[in-house]
Amino acid sequence: MTRQERAVRTREALIEAAADLFDRDGQEVTSLAAVTAKAQVSAGALYFHFATKADLADAVTRTALARLRQITGAPATTPADTNKSADGNANGSGSGSENEGGDGSRNGGGGGSGWGGDALTQAARGLRGERAAGAPPARGPAAAAGAAPGDRVGEVQQLIDTTHVLVRGLADDVVLRAGFALDRAGAGRPARERPAGEGPAARAAGGGGSRGECSGRWPEVGGSLRGVWSGWVHETLAAAGTRGALSPGVSPGDAAAVVVAATVGFEVLGAQDPLWLAPHRLTRFWTLLLPALVPPSAREALQPDGSPAAH
Repeated sequence: MTRQERAVRTREALIEAAADLFDRDGQEVTSLAAVTAKAQVSAGALYFHFATKADLADAVTRTALARLRQITGAPATTPADTNKSADGNANGSGSGSENEGGDGSRNGGGGGSGWGGDALTQAARGLRGERAAGAPPARGPAAAAGAAPGDRVGEVQQLIDTTHVLVRGLADDVVLRAGFALDRAGAGRPARERPAGEGPAARAAGGGGSRGECSGRWPEVGGSLRGVWSGWVHETLAAAGTRGALSPGVSPGDAAAVVVAATVGFEVLGAQDPLWLAPHRLTRFWTLLLPALVPPSAREALQPDGSPAAH
């Protein structure tokens, strides 16, 4: 194993350990000594990667954001957002992390062999309909203009499936869960907004906004987990509205507000009681919502418990 590989593994072990402790005890209570003990690395290895606890918390949030973007297929940020790690050891200053058996023990849950690794990748690829060759077909809001007008369930089923993958991730992936909690703790920052009808889905539809889209403003996809999630849900339902997949009179913006409020509510309540993240809770939510959201003809083809791609 090269020094670069050891440094990357050490950094990942520290992020996993910190996420587990933040999730269990809270960021304020967690000490850096506890993180190093859980990751089984030295203090020197930690400070090689993270100067402060705030830097470590930021890394947890960025890693969670990368996993959320993987679930939704939202546009990725620059690689530096999720891989701010091992470059420093190229200058020879990394002696702390190089001598620590940097693999560490992954006690934090959701590590490379758990939900946050291959399982997350597999679930995300399933939602995108990726073929063995690895090339996903057009999907989501960006594909709205080219989608078949007769497809009345595409975006709605994709939304259902993605909420199931997200809620399962919140239950099983401690980094994703801790990232949402850290995002919630810093929720005092106002979300950037843009006028309805000016997002990518509207541009794909010709710049005039999607049919039935409500007036007013909705959150833009930004750097926070909730901003990315809210923006993706809004755009997915805007695309569904453009193609007539929603019931007459249903505002995509209003529908998105309901879905975002419910899923974020599951996340908040699930932090206290894991039963809120049980699949049947989300299935019941969709069973209640779908009769108001889509026409009866489309409802028969939808699976509120998620299609096979979500499982």
